[in-house]
Amino acid sequence: MSPLIYLSLIDDILPLNDLESFYINPFSPRHSQLSVNPSLSASHSVDETSFARGMSYILPTPAPCPSSQFLVIYVHSAPSHHARRQTVRSTWGNVSRWSTPSDPVTLRFILGRPTNDSADLVQTALASEQAQYQDLVQLDFVDSYRNMTLKAVGALQWITQFCHNTRYTTYNHLQTIHCYTGMSQC
Repeated sequence: MSPLIYLSLIDDILPLNDLESFYINPFSPRHSQLSVNPSLSASHSVDETSFARGMSYILPTPAPCPSSQFLVIYVHSAPSHHARRQTVRSTWGNVSRWSTPSDPVTLRFILGRPTNDSADLVQTALASEQAQYQDLVQLDFVDSYRNMTLKAVGALQWITQFCHNTRYTTYNHLQTIHCYTGMSQC
Protein backbone atom coordinates (compact mmCIF):
# COMPACT_ATOMS: atom_id res chain seq x y z
CA MET A 1 0.00 0.00 0.00
CA SER A 2 1.38 3.39 -0.92
CA PRO A 3 2.06 5.75 2.00
CA LEU A 4 -0.30 8.41 0.61
CA ILE A 5 -3.15 5.90 0.31
CA TYR A 6 -2.46 4.83 3.89
CA LEU A 7 -2.78 8.45 5.08
CA SER A 8 -6.02 8.87 3.16
CA LEU A 9 -7.45 5.79 4.86
CA ILE A 10 -6.53 6.73 8.42
CA ASP A 11 -7.45 10.41 7.98
CA ASP A 12 -11.15 9.65 8.32
CA ILE A 13 -10.85 7.42 11.39
CA LEU A 14 -8.86 9.87 13.50
CA PRO A 15 -10.79 12.24 15.79
CA LEU A 16 -11.81 15.42 14.03
CA ASN A 17 -11.57 17.67 17.02
CA ASP A 18 -8.83 17.29 19.61
CA LEU A 19 -10.08 20.39 21.40
CA GLU A 20 -13.48 18.78 21.88
CA SER A 21 -11.92 15.61 23.33
CA PHE A 22 -9.77 17.77 25.62
CA TYR A 23 -12.83 19.57 27.00
CA ILE A 24 -14.71 16.30 27.47
CA ASN A 25 -11.86 14.75 29.46
CA PRO A 26 -8.80 16.97 30.00
CA PHE A 27 -7.25 14.35 32.30
CA SER A 28 -7.19 11.54 29.76
CA PRO A 29 -3.74 10.04 29.09
CA ARG A 30 -3.96 11.55 25.61
CA HIS A 31 -3.82 15.07 27.09
CA SER A 32 -1.92 14.48 30.29
CA GLN A 33 1.61 15.02 29.08
CA LEU A 34 3.17 18.04 27.41
CA SER A 35 5.18 16.79 24.46
CA VAL A 36 8.16 18.99 23.80
CA ASN A 37 11.32 18.44 21.85
CA PRO A 38 12.92 15.31 23.37
CA SER A 39 16.37 16.86 23.06
CA LEU A 40 15.42 19.16 25.93
CA SER A 41 16.34 17.57 29.19
CA ALA A 42 13.44 16.82 31.53
CA SER A 43 15.43 18.39 34.35
CA HIS A 44 15.51 21.80 32.65
CA SER A 45 12.58 24.13 32.46
CA VAL A 46 11.56 25.45 29.07
CA ASP A 47 12.26 29.16 28.71
CA GLU A 48 12.60 31.63 25.87
CA THR A 49 16.27 30.81 25.33
CA SER A 50 15.47 27.15 24.65
CA PHE A 51 13.98 28.06 21.31
CA ALA A 52 15.99 31.22 20.60
CA ARG A 53 18.19 29.40 18.12
CA GLY A 54 15.09 28.13 16.31
CA MET A 55 13.47 24.80 15.73
CA SER A 56 14.94 22.46 13.18
CA TYR A 57 13.13 21.16 10.11
CA ILE A 58 12.59 17.47 9.43
CA LEU A 59 11.62 17.54 5.75
CA PRO A 60 13.51 19.62 3.21
CA THR A 61 12.01 23.09 3.40
CA PRO A 62 9.94 24.42 0.49
CA ALA A 63 11.45 27.02 -1.80
CA PRO A 64 11.86 30.54 -0.39
CA CYS A 65 9.31 33.14 -1.40
CA PRO A 66 10.10 35.64 -4.15
CA SER A 67 11.05 39.16 -3.09
CA SER A 68 7.67 40.45 -4.30
CA GLN A 69 5.67 38.01 -2.13
CA PHE A 70 2.12 39.30 -1.57
CA LEU A 71 0.55 36.70 0.74
CA VAL A 72 1.62 33.60 2.65
CA ILE A 73 -1.22 31.35 3.78
CA TYR A 74 -0.04 28.99 6.49
CA VAL A 75 -2.27 26.19 7.68
CA HIS A 76 -1.75 24.11 10.80
CA SER A 77 -2.20 20.44 9.93
CA ALA A 78 -1.66 17.08 11.60
CA PRO A 79 0.86 14.74 9.95
CA SER A 80 -1.76 12.13 9.09
CA HIS A 81 -4.29 14.55 7.54
CA HIS A 82 -3.27 14.04 3.93
CA ALA A 83 -6.85 13.95 2.59
CA ARG A 84 -7.66 17.24 4.28
CA ARG A 85 -4.55 18.89 2.83
CA GLN A 86 -5.59 17.58 -0.59
CA THR A 87 -9.02 19.18 -0.16
CA VAL A 88 -7.44 22.53 0.69
CA ARG A 89 -5.06 22.28 -2.29
CA SER A 90 -7.95 21.64 -4.66
CA THR A 91 -10.29 24.31 -3.24
CA TRP A 92 -9.55 27.61 -1.52
CA GLY A 93 -5.83 26.80 -1.12
CA ASN A 94 -5.26 26.44 -4.86
CA VAL A 95 -2.93 29.44 -5.03
CA SER A 96 -2.89 29.45 -8.83
CA ARG A 97 -6.40 30.93 -8.57
CA TRP A 98 -5.21 33.85 -6.43
CA SER A 99 -1.60 34.38 -7.42
CA THR A 100 -0.36 36.77 -10.08
CA PRO A 101 3.21 37.37 -11.26
CA SER A 102 3.24 40.76 -9.50
CA ASP A 103 1.44 39.53 -6.35
CA PRO A 104 2.41 35.89 -5.67
CA VAL A 105 0.49 33.87 -3.08
CA THR A 106 2.07 30.91 -1.29
CA LEU A 107 0.40 28.08 0.67
CA ARG A 108 2.27 26.18 3.39
CA PHE A 109 1.10 23.43 5.74
CA ILE A 110 2.80 23.49 9.15
CA LEU A 111 3.18 20.24 11.09
CA GLY A 112 5.32 18.43 13.63
CA ARG A 113 6.44 14.82 14.03
CA PRO A 114 3.86 12.01 13.90
CA THR A 115 3.29 10.31 17.23
CA ASN A 116 1.22 7.17 16.65
CA ASP A 117 2.27 3.54 16.26
CA SER A 118 2.69 3.95 12.51
CA ALA A 119 4.92 7.05 12.74
CA ASP A 120 7.50 5.62 10.32
CA LEU A 121 4.88 4.96 7.65
CA VAL A 122 3.34 8.42 8.15
CA GLN A 123 6.80 10.04 7.90
CA THR A 124 7.49 8.15 4.66
CA ALA A 125 4.15 9.35 3.30
CA LEU A 126 4.98 12.93 4.29
CA ALA A 127 8.29 12.71 2.42
CA SER A 128 6.41 11.53 -0.69
CA GLU A 129 3.84 14.29 -0.30
CA GLN A 130 6.61 16.90 0.09
CA ALA A 131 8.35 15.61 -3.04
CA GLN A 132 5.11 16.01 -4.98
CA TYR A 133 3.75 19.32 -3.64
CA GLN A 134 6.66 21.14 -1.94
CA ASP A 135 4.29 22.85 0.50
CA LEU A 136 4.97 21.12 3.84
CA VAL A 137 6.95 22.72 6.65
CA GLN A 138 7.65 19.97 9.17
CA LEU A 139 9.28 21.03 12.41
CA ASP A 140 11.06 18.87 14.97
CA PHE A 141 8.54 18.62 17.81
CA VAL A 142 5.79 16.14 18.65
CA ASP A 143 2.64 17.19 16.81
CA SER A 144 -0.02 17.43 19.52
CA TYR A 145 -2.69 19.83 20.69
CA ARG A 146 -0.51 20.95 23.58
CA ASN A 147 2.23 21.96 21.15
CA MET A 148 0.07 24.32 19.08
CA THR A 149 2.16 27.25 20.32
CA LEU A 150 5.31 25.57 19.01
CA LYS A 151 3.57 25.07 15.68
CA ALA A 152 2.63 28.76 15.54
CA VAL A 153 6.15 29.86 16.47
CA GLY A 154 7.59 27.43 13.92
CA ALA A 155 5.38 28.87 11.20
CA LEU A 156 6.55 32.39 12.02
CA GLN A 157 10.15 31.14 12.11
CA TRP A 158 9.77 29.70 8.60
CA ILE A 159 8.16 32.90 7.31
CA THR A 160 10.94 34.98 8.88
CA GLN A 161 13.66 32.78 7.37
CA PHE A 162 12.20 32.11 3.92
CA CYS A 163 9.47 34.70 3.24
CA HIS A 164 10.62 37.77 5.14
CA ASN A 165 9.57 40.10 2.30
CA THR A 166 5.93 39.03 2.30
CA ARG A 167 3.42 41.84 2.66
CA TYR A 168 0.70 39.76 4.34
CA THR A 169 0.32 36.46 6.14
CA THR A 170 -2.81 34.62 7.19
CA TYR A 171 -3.17 31.66 9.49
CA ASN A 172 -5.73 28.88 9.30
CA HIS A 173 -6.15 25.66 11.20
CA LEU A 174 -7.21 22.72 9.07
CA GLN A 175 -9.77 21.49 11.59
CA THR A 176 -11.29 24.95 12.01
CA ILE A 177 -11.72 25.35 8.27
CA HIS A 178 -12.98 21.78 8.02
CA CYS A 179 -15.62 22.36 10.72
CA TYR A 180 -16.55 25.87 9.69
CA THR A 181 -17.19 25.08 6.04
CA GLY A 182 -19.37 22.11 6.89
CA MET A 183 -17.30 19.70 4.80
CA SER A 184 -17.98 17.03 7.41
CA GLN A 185 -19.42 16.59 10.88
CA CYS A 186 -17.29 18.10 13.65
